[in-house]
Amino acid sequence: ATGGPFAVSQPTHLNVRAGPGTEYPILSVLTAGTQVKITGIGPNEDWFQVEVEGVSEPAWIYRDLTELVGSLVGVKKFTESEIPPRPEAAPPAAAPAPSAPSTRLPGIGFGYGVQAHMIHNGQEGIAMDKTRELGFGWVKQQIEWKVFESNQGQYGFGDIWPLVNAANSRGLNLLFSVVNAPNWSRESGYDGTVGGPPADPQTFARFLGRLAGEYCGSSVKAIEVWNEQNLHYEWGNRPINPSEYMALLRPSYGAIKAACPSMYVISGALTPAGDNGSLAMDDFRYFEAMLQQGLANYVDGFGAHPSGYNVPPNAVWQSACEAIQQTGNQHFNGACDNPHHSWSFRSTMEGYRNLALRYGAGNIPIWPTEFGWAAGGAFDPRYGYANDNDFDEQARWTVEAFQMMRNWGWVGPAFLGNLNFRVVADGTEKAQWGIVRNDWSPLPIFHALRNMAK
Repeated sequence: ATGGPFAVSQPTHLNVRAGPGTEYPILSVLTAGTQVKITGIGPNEDWFQVEVEGVSEPAWIYRDLTELVGSLVGVKKFTESEIPPRPEAAPPAAAPAPSAPSTRLPGIGFGYGVQAHMIHNGQEGIAMDKTRELGFGWVKQQIEWKVFESNQGQYGFGDIWPLVNAANSRGLNLLFSVVNAPNWSRESGYDGTVGGPPADPQTFARFLGRLAGEYCGSSVKAIEVWNEQNLHYEWGNRPINPSEYMALLRPSYGAIKAACPSMYVISGALTPAGDNGSLAMDDFRYFEAMLQQGLANYVDGFGAHPSGYNVPPNAVWQSACEAIQQTGNQHFNGACDNPHHSWSFRSTMEGYRNLALRYGAGNIPIWPTEFGWAAGGAFDPRYGYANDNDFDEQARWTVEAFQMMRNWGWVGPAFLGNLNFRVVADGTEKAQWGIVRNDWSPLPIFHALRNMAK
């Protein structure tokens, strides 16, 4: 072809829209490798106007999901007044927020899920079978970006397909929680001892767009954008900053929706914490800052990690000290030594809900993408509460927590952490939350969850 420049579609399916934004209707779909001529650039330079065979009206595709062939010099850049009128957006949130497309999906409703590790270990089949035996419908898998794009532009998605196919064949839904930028994308002088975000948020958005496009229409129904970004070692030992996270989320949301409008986008769940210098930011304060910066416009669900520690699920933080003196605090006394909402599963969840309501976002469900109670003995002395919780308490409290979330009416799919870390990482701190032994034989919690009324 002559007379470029051209854009070459990268995902398996790329939506062609009537305007430069995901709020515009879909006109057609391009398959991977399709080359189209670029005739214009959107007001924010993130969409291309293109010529598409069989589409008579002006057509637009998302720039970050294409490969540019040729130069954009001389290509018309449209102003806001020159593009098609944007479809009417949903009413704005009560708090000040940047404008954003109204593409939020309807709430899925409550669901039963479990976290598992099934990458590069061949355990996807048995993990999915155990999930079905529980009567659950969702599985969460963490995806490390650095593993699947270790070299820029080279994607190793073939290693993810076995677990996607295993879920497909069993009628299960998958949540992918995506973390850890590859070395090539991180800032100069980054701390390589911990995972962290990229220097340029667009590089992450591009990866998530490719990921969403690869698995659109499969068992992968939701993507969580990062994990516990209010904790120093999850944010590259960089200054903890809600504004930086929002700068990562906004283009990520756009790229995911451009590649797969049906994909649910979940904000990175915060770790329950108080302010602790450069190490952690109070999760309520962080969540409120995100809401103030328009969080509700860029997600279909709010991620959450309500912790259990050694506090029963129904105890609010104000009564947590009294509760653990009855259930056991010989090895961990946090709720008494430093009273705070973060010790309480219930107070954490209800606190997020109250903040969402305050900022006019009560229609967005909270997705607990990890919760649970460690039990049966601590593998790491920093987790002394695992010595206070026995396996029977773990079983009772987890069932109660699922029932509470189901009855609240504002919770989306909830993911217990975790299914198989006693199998894949026995003796590590994550294994303290496992619900089967290292030979896959069930612990009491497994029996309790399988028999729980759903």
